[in-house]
Amino acid sequence: MKKISTIGIIGGGQLGRMICFYAHKMGFKTVIFSDLPNSPASFVTNQTIVADYTDKKALKKFAALVDVATFEFENIPFATADFVASQVELAPKAQVLKIAQNRILEKNFLNSIKVKTAEFAEISSLEDLQKNLKKFGKAILKTATMGYDGKGQFVLKTAADATKAWAKAKNQKLILEKFCPFDSEISVMVARSKDGEISAYEPLTNIHKNGILDISIYPTKISKALQIKAQKLAEKIAKEIDLVGILAVEMFVIGDELLVNELAPRPHNSGHFSMDAAVTSQFEQLIRAITGLPLGSTKFHSEGFMKNLIGDEVKDLEKFYKNSNAKIHLYGKDKIAAGRKMGHVNILN
Repeated sequence: MKKISTIGIIGGGQLGRMICFYAHKMGFKTVIFSDLPNSPASFVTNQTIVADYTDKKALKKFAALVDVATFEFENIPFATADFVASQVELAPKAQVLKIAQNRILEKNFLNSIKVKTAEFAEISSLEDLQKNLKKFGKAILKTATMGYDGKGQFVLKTAADATKAWAKAKNQKLILEKFCPFDSEISVMVARSKDGEISAYEPLTNIHKNGILDISIYPTKISKALQIKAQKLAEKIAKEIDLVGILAVEMFVIGDELLVNELAPRPHNSGHFSMDAAVTSQFEQLIRAITGLPLGSTKFHSEGFMKNLIGDEVKDLEKFYKNSNAKIHLYGKDKIAAGRKMGHVNILN
């Protein structure tokens, strides 16, 4: 196996920043490719290339500088990932990104491997929308691509709701999902290495506010049997999608049933608690997986929760500094904006 010394990261956000921290601790160099100057990751990496994600000359330069590449968010063009993969090893593979960045492809893939999701329908006309809304009763209309943190989503109950939503979203690929009256939302982080080793963290319970993850709690408040079922489900998905890297599997808990909601093939907000409460953080696990190292232990040694610092919440750090069990992680973003993730705090109980 080729010796890997430099890791390339497509995207310069906070996840890229934290990948850099752990890569450097483990003795690797990093190169960031971002379309924005002064990105959070750019301050903590060995080198940054700033260019449009479609700039093949810049992408070729990036690929020549690294031994393996990964990505820190899904909303990059598939063509970018595909081109990088033609120049240097990309992990996860471009095909994994293609599935995860399109809700229609994602749900079709999950159903094809006999993993349950909410009922859904691809929407291409107002008639489609009205017909399926009548069938589902209550549903959520989502853009098939580019949606995150509640963006591009419309809760629909009536024909009038459907007409309004269609007027706003009709020029995009759309999916309608039947509303699930779930008991709770959980997520499982799962890693798979180059040689096929798979290891899943225990699930955390997630609480959202205004469509954005607010708090992730460990241990999750579900039965041990359901926890194990969730981990096995995540491991199955990782194997079937041919993952090399780390994957977040978000699920709805409905009684003793689990419905998979979304996949994210990169470190995830709900995995941040592992940075201070697990033997191996999700970021170290990603690096281990893509560089050919054995996976680390996924055991949690502490209980507690992760709290996102969203918008102006970052101004209220004093109370966390006074808490001796609080571990504060700030993202180096220069501007505070409503709904923008500025950092997070892990509270260890």
